[in-house]
Amino acid sequence: MQLVNVVTLFIVLTLVGVEFSVSAFMNPAAWRLEPESQLRMLSRLAFVLGRVMPVWYPVSTLLFCIQAWFGWYTPGRSLLLEAAAIWVLTSVASIIFLVPLNNRVAAGAADWQRVHRIWDRRHRVRIAALALAATLLTYVIAG
Repeated sequence: MQLVNVVTLFIVLTLVGVEFSVSAFMNPAAWRLEPESQLRMLSRLAFVLGRVMPVWYPVSTLLFCIQAWFGWYTPGRSLLLEAAAIWVLTSVASIIFLVPLNNRVAAGAADWQRVHRIWDRRHRVRIAALALAATLLTYVIAG
């Protein structure tokens, strides 16, 4: 069980950290570039993360479900279920509300700067939700 806890926390917390670093460091760095360079950077970032995230999110979700399964008869069950629900809903919302915008920016749509600003605002909401789910998970596992 300890190994599952460590793996789950590592996968989930690093994903949240990467999402945070995109918002806190990569996007502000991109905004300081000329528009053509900014678009190239954002397109490259979308390409790289677009390869990793479709694997990382489902693996994280699976690990959340495994934690909920193992913790079903523990006092932290309700918090685990809440964390898993937040994680799943955020993952689905990302596919519906963020991926299409990200694809438009990566493709260099005529209004890519406006679309990127919308994406960034929604991305911050995603980060908050993921951080809440990760915090609940960490609390249950550490407690």
